Amino acid sequence: MKIGILLWDRTGIDADALALLEFGKRRGHEMSGFTLEEVEYRRDDGPATVWANGIDVNSYDAVISRANLIGDVWQDDLAATAGVFRDRTERLTMIGDVLGPRLFDPVDDWLCAESKFLMAQRLAAGGFPVPPFRSVSTVEDVAAALADWDDIILKPSYGLRGIDVERVTDLDADRSIVDSQLSRYGTVICQPFYPTQYGELRITVCGEVTPINMLKLPAAGSWRCKTLEGASWERFDAPDDLIDLAVRATRHQGLTWAGLDILPTADGYRILEVNTVPGFLTIFGDGPAAEGHAGVFDWIEKQIDTIG
Repeated sequence: MKIGILLWDRTGIDADALALLEFGKRRGHEMSGFTLEEVEYRRDDGPATVWANGIDVNSYDAVISRANLIGDVWQDDLAATAGVFRDRTERLTMIGDVLGPRLFDPVDDWLCAESKFLMAQRLAAGGFPVPPFRSVSTVEDVAAALADWDDIILKPSYGLRGIDVERVTDLDADRSIVDSQLSRYGTVICQPFYPTQYGELRITVCGEVTPINMLKLPAAGSWRCKTLEGASWERFDAPDDLIDLAVRATRHQGLTWAGLDILPTADGYRILEVNTVPGFLTIFGDGPAAEGHAGVFDWIEKQIDTIG
């Protein structure tokens, strides 16, 4: 098959997409990659066409999306990505309109997963265990959430890598955090804080397999389970019920390849996020990475066969 990879960018930061390109070639597919910046539109007569890096998008049998909808400025200022998001969403939607079910994954599902509000809404509607959440737009909203939950998390609906995810326990002491979040984002998602001393689980779903399952433990004195901020990690032998939950949630969100952040609590598992561009497939070596790549292609080949 002729398969394209919609790359995050061409800097190499998404090493997993590049590895997937090479894996597809070894599997016998005609592979090529492109970014959203390389998408252009043309129409003379008849339907409009969409081209990517000089290739008619409609000529692909399938395209695997690792799309970056927020550009490059997220590393300096996440709140400044709104304008970039509109342009890139338009480009992704044009690709989706051409490819239909040959785009993995559908634009509506991708956009739903990009928004923490929409993601949590869809998961909750499907009966999945997500934390309570509410939108907060004013200091009074935050005060009400604190009164109800005592200890809360504030985070932007659109974001990545835990940027601007903040904990608030006292409105007066943490007022600068609250003011900064509201001034930069307007409305943020608010959830009760769950203790993280027993760690956070990352389950990576690749089609129908979960080759990269890890336990992340916060650094001493910290509540954040961020590996870039000193959290440790280790391979985790996930029980069957957790794997089943992760795969079902991924399918419910309409995704092929996803990284789920799941917190074990006294009341059972809580799905914090279902991320569309999980990385670090090689964190436990080439074997699990190859299993993940195979899982993605197994799923896509199976779906393409069903649509003829």
